[in-house]
Amino acid sequence: MQPGQAPQKKPTKSNYLNSTFTLTTQTIDFSKINKSKINEYIELMKEHQMNCVKNGNFIEAELAKQRVIQLKKIQDKKDLIETKKRQKVDKKKFEINKQKEIKNAKKELDEKYAEEITKLEDSLSELKQRQEKELKEYFVEFEKNYPTDIKPSNELFEKQRQLDYYIKTEE
Repeated sequence: MQPGQAPQKKPTKSNYLNSTFTLTTQTIDFSKINKSKINEYIELMKEHQMNCVKNGNFIEAELAKQRVIQLKKIQDKKDLIETKKRQKVDKKKFEINKQKEIKNAKKELDEKYAEEITKLEDSLSELKQRQEKELKEYFVEFEKNYPTDIKPSNELFEKQRQLDYYIKTEE
């Protein structure tokens, strides 16, 4: 309310009924009016239609009926728009939650993967140590069972025999 302006009175039901004629004849942009006001206008139009039928003013009753139909269409359109807005908001929330869950799941999987890699590396080093130990034990056992005496080859044996022959012949 601006300074110097008289406070506006809230219209009463009787004022609405008196001005229903203007509602049926005058074009009002109901798309800018909120839903509860539209419901009030619909109720007023229905009452106005009944009053007109009782008074025999059928043309005005038909105009009121047409206005009720128009208002219901506007109300349905507003409901549809509100539903679409809610769906968009819900979809955005869903997408945000979905992204958070995916991010958390990836983080958990990365942590599990890192743990498994660490376990694998530990297992590999343990396996390597165990295999080296077993290999050393195997070599020790092998050397016990098979002495490292060199057995001369046939060629070496032949050379030794020739050498012995030359030594005897020289003496």
